Formats: sequence, structure tokens, C-alpha cells
Amino acid sequence: MNSYKQSLYSGIVRITANLLMVGAVFLAMYMAAHTPGGSVMTFCGWFFGVSVPVWMLAGWLTRRIRRLYPAEELTWIELPGKGTAFVKWTVCGRADTSIVHATESGSAH
Repeated sequence: MNSYKQSLYSGIVRITANLLMVGAVFLAMYMAAHTPGGSVMTFCGWFFGVSVPVWMLAGWLTRRIRRLYPAEELTWIELPGKGTAFVKWTVCGRADTSIVHATESGSAH
């Protein structure tokens, strides 16, 4: 269930951030149109002034969502030199328990 919530809430954050970006374009165009000569600097100032905080907030919210609703296969462990992190554990296959003895090459028995 956590994977579903994580995907749902992260998707909502991304969609909201993209809609805010469309709004930022319109706001920047509106503000640039009200300056003498339709200044490009005014457009850039408003556009980046809105878009940078929006994407910083979206990234922060996405990290919070991943911490609150981790996927089922993820666990917290302490990594040397990196602190605590989510780790996905997978089983690659069954361990081979047979012992194979090495033989010398070129020996005839």
C-alpha cells in the first residue's frame, strides 16, 4: 500500500508543480507586458523567481513523501560514510552449496 501512496502523492506533487510552472509563464508574460518595451529581464526575473522555489519545494515534498511512505522492499540501514539510507534488498538466486575442487591443468590421471 505504501508504494501506491508514494506514487499517488509524488504524482500529485509533480502535476501541481507543472501547473504552477504554466502559471509562472503567464504571470511573467503579464508582468513583462506592463513594463516599458516588454522587458525580457522582467520576464526572466518573474519566471525564475517563481520556478526555482516551486521546484525546490516539489523536490523537498517528494523526499518527504518517500520517507513517510517507503516502498515495501526498502529498509533503512546505516551505510558507512553515508549515514542512513533506504536500501532495496533483492535475492538474486539460490546459493550453490556444492564445492568444486580445482584441478591442475595439464596433469593426466
